[in-house]
Amino acid sequence: MTRTRRGWSGLLTGCLAVVLGVAGCADDPAEPADPPSAGDPPAVGFRAEVTVRGQQLRISYRLVNRSGGDLLVLNRVPAYSSAGTARDDPNAVYVVGRPGTGTVQLGKRAFPRPDTDRKDWGAAPQVGAVVLPAGQEVAEEITVPLPLRRNHPYGDDIGYGVIKLPDPVDEVVFCLGLARMGEVPGALPSPGGPAVTSVPHAVSTTRVQHLFCSAPTML
Repeated sequence: MTRTRRGWSGLLTGCLAVVLGVAGCADDPAEPADPPSAGDPPAVGFRAEVTVRGQQLRISYRLVNRSGGDLLVLNRVPAYSSAGTARDDPNAVYVVGRPGTGTVQLGKRAFPRPDTDRKDWGAAPQVGAVVLPAGQEVAEEITVPLPLRRNHPYGDDIGYGVIKLPDPVDEVVFCLGLARMGEVPGALPSPGGPAVTSVPHAVSTTRVQHLFCSAPTML
């Protein structure tokens, strides 16, 4: 089970993982399996809140690195223009459902490549990350429009039908992914520029990723 921290107390709580199951009717395709991370999460202070403001969700979070080493915060989700060109949008988040529930996860994080032989994506899509040195913090204010639309790095169709969000959506939760710098294969900061890198959506990333999540917010 993926682990989370809530609040500044540093108490560890369980974060429900997205598992392979059935969402809605028996014939509906479900979200791909979300494998658990390995090892203990790094020490951080984390606070996040999701509020409903009319036809928008407002997400605020603050993360303080108390681990004693560099962390990668996977908070640069790519957005795409109508022409399919990637662009920088701090409000971009991944949006996925939790099978068998009315809960939707809004996330800045990595995902594993779906375990299927029905699709071939070629190169793995990437998620951007910032390097957060020990003792430093990162904070964001994010706006997500309603109604929610599913956004997964490998798309809605992984070879056995189109995956949909729960209907209705009862509650939402925000999750932020992070990992220790030395544990992510091939992740290096940009030389001579901002401490930003990219990591693949792959099991090699998710097995060292730890999710820190907000409390659920009812819609």
